[in-house]
Amino acid sequence: MRLGANSAGQSERYPRLGAGVDPSRLSLTPAEGYLLSRIDGATPWLLLRSIGGLAPDDVDRCLERWIAEGVVVLTSRDGRIEKAAPRAASAPSAPTAAVAAADVDASLEIPVEVQLRILEFEAKLERPYHEILGVAAEADRKELRRAYFALSKELHPDRFFRRNTGPFGKRLDRIFGKIVEAYELLSDPTARAEILRSLAAAAGEGAAAQAAVEAAPAAEEQAKPEAARPRAPRRPHVFSLHSRVVRERKARAKRFFEAGMAAYSAGRWTEAAGGVRLAIAFDPWNAIYKEQFAGVQRKAHDERAAKLVREAESALELRDFKAALHCFEEALEYRPHDAELLHRAAKLAWATGGDLHRAKEWAMAAVELDAKSAAYHRVLGQVYKAAGLEANARRELEAALALDPNDEEARTALRGGGGRSLGFRWLGGGKR
Repeated sequence: MRLGANSAGQSERYPRLGAGVDPSRLSLTPAEGYLLSRIDGATPWLLLRSIGGLAPDDVDRCLERWIAEGVVVLTSRDGRIEKAAPRAASAPSAPTAAVAAADVDASLEIPVEVQLRILEFEAKLERPYHEILGVAAEADRKELRRAYFALSKELHPDRFFRRNTGPFGKRLDRIFGKIVEAYELLSDPTARAEILRSLAAAAGEGAAAQAAVEAAPAAEEQAKPEAARPRAPRRPHVFSLHSRVVRERKARAKRFFEAGMAAYSAGRWTEAAGGVRLAIAFDPWNAIYKEQFAGVQRKAHDERAAKLVREAESALELRDFKAALHCFEEALEYRPHDAELLHRAAKLAWATGGDLHRAKEWAMAAVELDAKSAAYHRVLGQVYKAAGLEANARRELEAALALDPNDEEARTALRGGGGRSLGFRWLGGGKR
């Protein structure tokens, strides 16, 4: 049974900050920060459930967690500190070291250190968006983009495609969905601003509710002569105003969500993602909107990547290699684990005398994703050869010939012939 599970108990419990607690050093979401600011030792648990800027059950969970961590203590009406009841067994919000160790499975096709990283990252998914991305709260679009694509390379579910990931497959889906959500909402100026407005509206509603409760004793005194006659509770106008603002924002969120899902059903992925993104911005507490967002946004990313590949192919036909490489590189930001896309970008960078360091990264990633492709090994060998790494080049070129004895380009390169100019024959031609 939860600490705040019944209204009688809630009305008699008064949370206050624990001794020596510095709220500025805590990692809190905006809604959690507002809830903590309402905890003063005089406001009962029951009231906090209605003014905390969070759903009542979420307020209960926050308070229970803070009590267990010593951030908050409970006092009775006379100010005495109560001993908290044992918490009900429930899934922990973050794995302890023991739990993490128990969850690691060396038999899976994910390195143990990566499994630990996944568990560590999963533990912070309820933190503010900027903390999930590992950036400052005021980070600009460029910083957000850099952080997102670094995390995408590390934690994208496609990185482990066709591997036995066990329960970590679902963990990766959840983690990457949250990374996408954080990036898209923070990098969209409109959505970012609306999230702040939503939080401000909820905070205003909470403050108005607090004022209503503070005014209640005086109202009760005035009502004593008519105490026998039941009356509907009255609230100050300001409370009604803030409540109306929140209701209106939630109604707009519902319309945005419905429009977004209609676009999704019609295959208009980018439009759908925009609608769901705004729905979350106007109602950031709605779990359904967030659950749908990752899948919708992935479709939008795939659509954007496909468009960029078409633009790259058009640029290749016009022999505008710089523009083509730029399009391939941008497409990789949306599909960082697309082996064929990595291969084509590496091939183009090598053949045109581009950045060999990036070409090597792309070619190595392609081989890692599909080690049975002769073309992928060949291009990696050609990149190594251009960089003067002869031993590595020979290893990859021999691997290419072992997979495809008819690969004349690999054979020529192994004999010391060919060169970057040979690559121009295949720039627009897929795996060659």
